[in-house]
Amino acid sequence: MTFFQYGKALRATVVAATAILFTFGFASLHAQDSTSEERQLVANPEPSTTPAMGPSAQESGHTVPAYGYPQGSGLKSHLAAEFGGGWTTPASEDQHDLTYGWDVVLGGGYKVNRHFTLMGEYQYNYNNIPAKVLQQVGEPGGHISIWSLTADPVWHIKTGGVWGAYAVGGGGYYKKTTSFTQPAIITSYYCDYFYCYPYQYYGSVVVAQFSENAGGMNIGGGLTFGGFSGAKFYSEARYTWIDTPGQSTKLVPVTFGIRW
Repeated sequence: MTFFQYGKALRATVVAATAILFTFGFASLHAQDSTSEERQLVANPEPSTTPAMGPSAQESGHTVPAYGYPQGSGLKSHLAAEFGGGWTTPASEDQHDLTYGWDVVLGGGYKVNRHFTLMGEYQYNYNNIPAKVLQQVGEPGGHISIWSLTADPVWHIKTGGVWGAYAVGGGGYYKKTTSFTQPAIITSYYCDYFYCYPYQYYGSVVVAQFSENAGGMNIGGGLTFGGFSGAKFYSEARYTWIDTPGQSTKLVPVTFGIRW
């Protein structure tokens, strides 16, 4: 709990104590001019009057969830999950070999304590191959896709209030697939209960493809903000290095999402 939250709790306690003293003081004065039955009613006010102030004042400090801070002692309060997406920027020499693309992230993990969370993440990145590179290989179209499974510790620098910050880094397994495509008229079928109807559309077909398996690492940081129902929105950027054969692959995924 921050100093600001301690201050709010202290002010709530003072207000509650003052209300209690005022209630009993008023009851004492009223008892002098009332019948014995009325004195008994005033001396024993309904329990719901005074205690109602305590919980509302205490809850006011927890209206915004603090991602990274376990809210209880059970296992459920320590579990973390995330979902996000954004764009992927090629870095270093890969700026000449790839265009801007997009990424999707899914993850889950365990909140060890207030500052440390261990996440396991699946990420998928997609980038097109620029025209000048395609001209060199003699193909009209192409793209790369990279999916990964990584272990990523997260260190929360600030976990309370509306805004927070964190550092993240880790590594694991990466699979990079390069595909070359050509335009084609593709025939497909739509089927109902009685018959299948052929139809055609213009698209691309893969004419050549190869994959590379490699280890890699990532490091970066982000911000958390807002939130609802124990979750917070986040935005982050990470530098990703993949030890692909011949030439390493370098990307900077920028992701926006939500974490529980």
